[in-house]
Amino acid sequence: MKRLLIASMAAMILSLSGCSWFEGYRPPIQQGNVVSSQQVARLQPGMSKEQVRFIIGDPMLVDPFDPNRWDYTYYDQPSFGKTTTHHLTLYFSHGQLARIVGKGATTVTRK
Repeated sequence: MKRLLIASMAAMILSLSGCSWFEGYRPPIQQGNVVSSQQVARLQPGMSKEQVRFIIGDPMLVDPFDPNRWDYTYYDQPSFGKTTTHHLTLYFSHGQLARIVGKGATTVTRK
């Protein structure tokens, strides 16, 4: 009787160890540039690339075929919940800010 109890407990433990009912811990992932709405509000057409870089930092991507386009992307995947992506593109003409495209302005608060 004791062997049967031990064998059934071992079988139960082994069968539940491969069970996918319970999710393991997933660390939150944040990648890219966090650009706040206050930073975007400070951008003005006609600013130089150095002034823009001072306000919102280095771009995540500078297109090698079009160096007058800067892309700022932010990706947030929390442990639980919805993944969000924000994208902001800046276009320059003759070394000065000409156009801002994208929603990209985000305020991130982590507790």
